[in-house]
Amino acid sequence: MTRRLAIAAVAAAAIPLLAADAAMACSCAPPDVSTQSIRSADGVFIGRLLAVRAVDPPAEGEPIGSGDPTDYIYRVGRVYNGGPGLRKGRRVRVRSVRSGATCGLPRGRGRLYGLFVDRRGGRWHGNLCRTVPPDRLRDAEDGSAAGSGAGCR
Repeated sequence: MTRRLAIAAVAAAAIPLLAADAAMACSCAPPDVSTQSIRSADGVFIGRLLAVRAVDPPAEGEPIGSGDPTDYIYRVGRVYNGGPGLRKGRRVRVRSVRSGATCGLPRGRGRLYGLFVDRRGGRWHGNLCRTVPPDRLRDAEDGSAAGSGAGCR
């Protein structure tokens, strides 16, 4: 009986640790998609997601965490606010985290995304909260969506 209680206590203590990654959730306000927000961002573009690559992947047998740094590689389509490497037709790496639950970028390979990105440490960084449907950027360019936001997807 004592052994059964000890096993139950260890299991009860371990469950929160195992579920910690799953318990995290991305929560953010919709980004402002306006001419002013586009101009004030470090970079804004529409890109097609080509690949998702782990940065310094964990050693075999180590757990993969949702907050692990990950590079998302896009082929740049339309550039709304440029910067280093943001040129139509070029590939660009955007650093984020692995999982959408922790506000990582969407992982739909082959899909188009509108991205507001920041330049830090010589590389581009992005997250789910600054990702918008491409038509929102196109509408802002036309002036029909000035000041309106788009939700996280």
